Amino acid sequence: MSKDVPTEEKSVRERGTYANDGNDPTLASYLSSLFFLLSVPALVTLAYAGRWAGLYSESAVVPAFAGLLVAAVAAAFAVMHYATGR
Repeated sequence: MSKDVPTEEKSVRERGTYANDGNDPTLASYLSSLFFLLSVPALVTLAYAGRWAGLYSESAVVPAFAGLLVAAVAAAFAVMHYATGR
């Protein structure tokens, strides 16, 4: 029988109040959400900054954004790969 059933040691309320289900937010989850929210606006700004700096023409803004997006996803993958040690 599972050990997760209520027993005399703890009440149902106490068992539910102090339960740890693994869904607690972590620093990694906050950073992932921050990357998710800010990556596209930041990359669009960088793509247009390259245009404003005269690095390429206006027709190259979308390919520049695509390259930056691929690079950002690859960098995030590399950081996660390194951080988890796999």
